[in-house]
Amino acid sequence: MSAPKEFIAADAGEVISFMGMDLVWKIVNEPEGELLSFVQVAPPGGGVPLHIHHNEDEYIYLLEGSLRFQLGDDVFDVGEGDTVYMPRGKVHGFRITGDTPARILFTLAMKPESRYVDMFNGLVGLAPTDFEQVTKVCAKNNVEFLSPPQLPE
Repeated sequence: MSAPKEFIAADAGEVISFMGMDLVWKIVNEPEGELLSFVQVAPPGGGVPLHIHHNEDEYIYLLEGSLRFQLGDDVFDVGEGDTVYMPRGKVHGFRITGDTPARILFTLAMKPESRYVDMFNGLVGLAPTDFEQVTKVCAKNNVEFLSPPQLPE
């Protein structure tokens, strides 16, 4: 018996790597779709600097690990099983805390003009220190990073 295409196995999905993290695609229905979902695996001390999505709302569900999260001016800890909603236009970022990698399920409510697959593919191979190039690639998709790069303290 085979599973329908709507079923995505835990170990399924193309893996790409950038900024010291892995991303595993789960739901990709670009360009016509309205939903994007992936699992990001990041090492302790890593994370994503403060940035703004100008077009999309974003959600995370923390599968494993722990995070220090900033949403607007609020800084708080996120534990396994917690969910964070990041409305479009609101600055946010996170840093992995503790001694183990974090596994984070991301879901984005997409706009028709969004091209996240192209954006993430443009980041492949970049290191966290390649901030200028990361900023340029993401700006093409209306994602703006604050400069200098900052992870929540």
